Amino acid sequence: MALKYPTTSRTLLDKISSGDEITWNEFFSRYNPVVLAVARFKGLSADEADDVAQQVMLTFFQQSKTFHFDPDVARFRTYFGRIVRAKIADCYRKRDLVPTSDDELEKAADHNLSDAGLDAAFLAEFRKSVMDDVYHLLKQQVSAATWQAFELYALQNRPVEKVAAYLGCSINRVYQAKKRCLGILRGIVGEWNRRDPQLKLGMLGDE
Repeated sequence: MALKYPTTSRTLLDKISSGDEITWNEFFSRYNPVVLAVARFKGLSADEADDVAQQVMLTFFQQSKTFHFDPDVARFRTYFGRIVRAKIADCYRKRDLVPTSDDELEKAADHNLSDAGLDAAFLAEFRKSVMDDVYHLLKQQVSAATWQAFELYALQNRPVEKVAAYLGCSINRVYQAKKRCLGILRGIVGEWNRRDPQLKLGMLGDE
């Protein structure tokens, strides 16, 4: 079943998990930074990282025509990570940085691409993309004024006095906005972590 949240809003990952149609721009804007960061972590040049990102996106959309993602079988993060890993391996092959025989190529790819550092880098970047969804969900559940106060004070670390003056409200109103948003965030983050414990999403101050 699709990943559910305590909200009526639907995130990009909701759509993917439900097998709904998504646009190239939606997917690219959310996950391209993840691929670029991981590719650069593995020592690829900026041009190579761009090429890997394009290949990952193309592969996902080509497979999505015949592949229906089932979250009961595997997490999207796992599925997407396999595509990223495969395309980085392809780039290494093009650079002739690994042996050319099939057996040696597979062993070298496993050695270079299956290290804990790569897994950690991918997880860290994927976690950032999830937090984008988390804040999107929060924004849908509070008023525009509450979100703006929270964003300026809690996310951007602006002085509370300046935030209150800018918004034309009391300092206590800013504090209350933060308290309300953190309460909602706790529920959203808790649900994410329950569904995917490896993400280990954190709240403000312990992320």
